[in-house]
Amino acid sequence: MQVSGELLLTLQEVDQRLAAKRQELDQLNEQIEAQAEIPVLTERAEQEQENAIERRGNLARLETDADALRERVEELEERIYGGGVTNLRELAAVEEEQAIARRELMQAEESLGPARLAAEDAERAREELTVTLGEREKTWAESAPKLRRQARTAQSNVKVLEAERAESAQNVPAGELVLYDQLLFRRRGVAIARVERGVCLACHITLPLKEASRLRRGDALVTCGNCGRILIPS
Repeated sequence: MQVSGELLLTLQEVDQRLAAKRQELDQLNEQIEAQAEIPVLTERAEQEQENAIERRGNLARLETDADALRERVEELEERIYGGGVTNLRELAAVEEEQAIARRELMQAEESLGPARLAAEDAERAREELTVTLGEREKTWAESAPKLRRQARTAQSNVKVLEAERAESAQNVPAGELVLYDQLLFRRRGVAIARVERGVCLACHITLPLKEASRLRRGDALVTCGNCGRILIPS
């Protein structure tokens, strides 16, 4: 048992280093994959640019229409009050046309406020997104080469540790390896625990005399009755 226990302990040390390196690789890949947001931001920036152009164009059209209506109202008022129209029927028609033009002008001017706010909001959104995109692109340009180098190194280390793990596992009896793998998963990477002065150093529970005696004899696999880990003497 002592020999098998030491083999399992060695295997656990390899597995712990392998788990740490895999976690490091995952984190690096997540950082690299996070840069996929740049094309998304670029597309959004283009959409915001188009939206801002559309809003500005709409505002310009409304302003042009309002200016034209003001001029029309002024022309009609000039005709009404300037004495140029003497025929009563014609005067009534001009006054009606002027009233219609004034209502249309009022509606146009009421539309200008929301259109102006929409254009300002669209421009602000475009500017903010452009700044964000520029910052992301700069950060990525600075960090990408280093992240990729680190990821390649981590990947190489994972492969080395996987080979070391496979070699270490070959020396462990099949039944014990199965139990070890199960415990490694259930106990979050700690399947083996040392025992010192009859106490399991993983859960700090004193072993029953029977288990302590079996562990000293070393003729069988002993697991902790409390945490279930495989025990080896210190």
